[in-house]
Amino acid sequence: MRKGENAQLRLVDGQVSGSSIRRVARILGPEQAREAERLENFMHLLQLDNEVLIPNQEAIECLICYTAVPAGEGVLLRECLHSFCRECLRQVVNCCEDPEVSCPFRDDTYACYSKLQQREIRALVTQEEYSRFLERGLVVAESRSQNSYHCRTADCKGWCIYEDSVNEFSCPICHAQNCLICKAIHDGMNCKEYQDDLRIRALNDAAARQTNDMLKTLVQTGEAMYCPVCKIIVQKKDGCDWIRCTMCQTEICWVTKGPRWGPLGPGDTTGGCQCNVNGKRCDPRCQNCH
Repeated sequence: MRKGENAQLRLVDGQVSGSSIRRVARILGPEQAREAERLENFMHLLQLDNEVLIPNQEAIECLICYTAVPAGEGVLLRECLHSFCRECLRQVVNCCEDPEVSCPFRDDTYACYSKLQQREIRALVTQEEYSRFLERGLVVAESRSQNSYHCRTADCKGWCIYEDSVNEFSCPICHAQNCLICKAIHDGMNCKEYQDDLRIRALNDAAARQTNDMLKTLVQTGEAMYCPVCKIIVQKKDGCDWIRCTMCQTEICWVTKGPRWGPLGPGDTTGGCQCNVNGKRCDPRCQNCH
């Protein structure tokens, strides 16, 4: 094939062969040769992207254990291009207590904060170690979530992040129905029946007494209140200052701790907290109980 003729690049398994590109580069001129080189680099990048772990291209010294690592036997991290031996990276994953694993590179002037990709983590450890890593990440995520709730079934790992409008959590692990208002499982009883029973059992049952004291503490700290009508303990989990009692369905103003409306019900501004009557909030602290 001479310069100026149409160059046909050989395909191997659906990809352009690097040897074909180089052969074309020798025949074509400098500009076409640069294009061929760019194409070769691009195809190499595509090949690396399909690799789960990118091996080190040259011999290195592991920056953790300081042992010599021959080319192809270490790992080049995708995000930051730092290289380490596989065993050191495996130990980094197994010792990590966070949901994300940071690159372990550190020196006197710089600490790398790039993260290992999930496919890299999965390839570095065994299936059992990867499962433990995921479990640790879930525990940390739960502890850092403000609106998290853990299933009350003993030894159950189920938990959720709840919204203000949700009062029940059906655990996907043990399938128990958790009451987010009472912070308990009380199958066969509504909230009032459960809280009444809890007060009676608290006289002789240490566990019931602990739960009862917990509910009282929530009221004392302002995290819960007694419904002004049926007197069960209710909570505002998040959002605005309008809540509804799960037992008697009374609409309540969280700030004033009283009914939202007058005796005629919703829309009756002759009583209740009278929020936004004459354009005034019921309390300076009110966050839209209307």
